[in-house]
This record gives sequence, C-alpha cells and structure tokens, in this order.
Amino acid sequence: MKRLIRVSCMAGVFAAMFAGSASAVVFNGDFEDVSSSNPGLGLVNKRPIDTLASGPGKSWDVYTSIPGWTTAAGAGIEVQTNRTLNSIDAHSGQHYIELDSHPSPNSNSTMQQDVFLSAGRYRLDFWYSPRTGDINTNGIAFSVTGAAPTNNALLSGGVTGPSASNGTSVGAWTMFSAMFAVADVDSPIRLAFSATGSANTLGGFIDDVSISAIPIPAALPLLLTALGGLGFVARRRRQTS
Repeated sequence: MKRLIRVSCMAGVFAAMFAGSASAVVFNGDFEDVSSSNPGLGLVNKRPIDTLASGPGKSWDVYTSIPGWTTAAGAGIEVQTNRTLNSIDAHSGQHYIELDSHPSPNSNSTMQQDVFLSAGRYRLDFWYSPRTGDINTNGIAFSVTGAAPTNNALLSGGVTGPSASNGTSVGAWTMFSAMFAVADVDSPIRLAFSATGSANTLGGFIDDVSISAIPIPAALPLLLTALGGLGFVARRRRQTS
C-alpha cells in the first residue's frame, strides 16, 4: 500500500509542477505599438503617440489608453522615449512607461489589460528601472487578478529601487519574474501595474512585459503513464497476495 501511495503522489507533484501547455502573449508589452488612432492626442503635451520618438517637440506624453492598455486609476499612462532622458533608453525599441504621470497631485496611476489564459501555470516577466536615487519615489506594484465576480488575486507584488538587495540602479534595467497559476479554463485574467511611490511625477519605469506558460516537458506524459502503470501493478499485487 505504501508503494501505491508514493507513486500517486509523485504523479501529482509532476502534474502540478508542469501544468500549462499554452503560450500567452501580453499585447503591446514592449509599448512599441504606437498606433495614433487608439490614444489620440496626449493629455499634457497634445502629442500624437506615434510622433514622440521622432520629434520634433516633446518626447513624452500621457494617455488615457494606448494599444493594449487602459488607465484604471490616476492621471494616465505616461509614454516616454529614448529622447526623453539622458540617463536611460528603453530596454528594447524606443518606448517605455512611467506611471507616476503628469499632472500632480493625481500622478500615481494604474494601467491594466485583460488576457485570456487556459488553466495552467504561468510566469510574468517585466523589466524595471528606478528613475531617481530616492527609493521612496520609484515604487511599482504588479498584480494578476482572476475573473469577476470573485476577482481572486492570483499574484501580487512590488519593486522599487535603487537597492543593493534587488540589484536595481538608476539608468539600468533589471528583469523581474513571478509565477502564478490559473485554475479555470479560458478565464479572463487582469494584469495591472501601478505607481506606489511618492506622487511627485518622478516614478519607476517598466518595459517589455510578458506572460508565458510553463510548458509540460515532452517526456512527461510518458512518465505519468509509466507511473500510473506502476500504481496499477502495486494495487494488483496487494489484492492478490
């Protein structure tokens, strides 16, 4: 009997570790989709989003929505470009996001998008950089929330810097990763990022946001079949002994 229990537990552990076979893509996670028909003119500088990187004029602006993302709280989504600051460029491409957006005092903002995921385990990745040397102004919170009406929290956390504990420094990008699981098939999942530091329009930056499935190894179905067979043999021997 002990042998049967051990085999069953091993199968459960492997299934829990490698559940989730579909891949998922966050739409416009690198913020390089700058279709001007979506956000319209910026709220502060009145700039079309597709002109920020090339100029002339202001190299940043704030939008209620950009392709893939909408504002859930605060002033809006501030899109900056490689022309905006001398201290940093985008992690990839030419655009990145600050959520301690102009204008004050409602500058700390939240942006979100809904992603449909199958049941399984997933990993959220994003790149972060503090804007200033003041750790109290650079906070970014992230969350993944399940479908209504329960809105259950699947993942929550936060980052700030500069800090030796997480390796962040002004002018450099650091990747952060976090795991979460989805129980319901085809469940709408809400991904959100928020500024959490001092509301002074000088917040942390994010870029290259992605969600990827933790795949089932190709050999796992065969392994589980073999484990199931061992369980059957163990049970049969127990019954006929």
